[in-house]
Amino acid sequence: MSKFNDLLKRSISGLIFVGLVTASIFLGRWYFGALFLFVTLYACYEFKKMLVHLNIRLCTIPLLISAGLFFISGFLHTEYNILWGYVLTALSIFAIMIIELYRKRVHAIHNVGLAIFALYYIAAPFTMLLYFPSIRTNWGPEWRPLTVFMPFIVVWLNDTFAYLCGVTMGRHKLFERLSPKKSWEGAIGGGLIAIAGGTTVAWFFAPDNIINAAIISLLVVVFGNLGDLFESMIKRTIEIKDSGHFMPGHGGILDRMDSLLFAIPAVFVYLIVVYLVFV
Repeated sequence: MSKFNDLLKRSISGLIFVGLVTASIFLGRWYFGALFLFVTLYACYEFKKMLVHLNIRLCTIPLLISAGLFFISGFLHTEYNILWGYVLTALSIFAIMIIELYRKRVHAIHNVGLAIFALYYIAAPFTMLLYFPSIRTNWGPEWRPLTVFMPFIVVWLNDTFAYLCGVTMGRHKLFERLSPKKSWEGAIGGGLIAIAGGTTVAWFFAPDNIINAAIISLLVVVFGNLGDLFESMIKRTIEIKDSGHFMPGHGGILDRMDSLLFAIPAVFVYLIVVYLVFV
């Protein structure tokens, strides 16, 4: 009964999360921006809380201000072609270093370095998402929901079917040192289904972009798995099970977004190359 309740709780919270993300994407940039500004800030807060286990205490408010400015700068640039937000973001990073002078913490250099790391590990990928439609329209403000939705649908399919394939067929460990439950069978099975599913969704909405959809799906699967393993490495180093308790049955926001944190930059670079370099 306990396992059933846990599965039910996990399923409900997962469906709510998927529904919120999907709705925000298809409602438009403002809705997506509002939701992912919150996601960015909360994920940075979770990262800060995780480091407490190592007796490393980041300065919360300056970190969240910098992360928020980073994301808002991307929103202003893509929506209104305003670039000065990035200047404020750069200044806020210097502010983190200056504030650390007066905190008198033992791990001062760790505090500064890991705060800056959080901005590029968490805030930068979510900010890149805002640019996906803009890249395809040569920096125009048009919002293309499918372009933003693609990484999410592929990650969700990959996670779901990697788990199912791993449970039913898993024999060979994928990366036992970091994630002992993951198997090669699960990774390959989930990846193939995710690539097929992402390509099918793209074909339904935009049949002229099948090859791009297949390549993007492949990038999301490969780099998504690396992102998941990277967060597992962080948690193993800190010796904790989950990044937080935001989503019942799932853990924290970082636990749900870890794959995207590596997949989004990979897709971002691909879109830059395809639509801006080879045009």
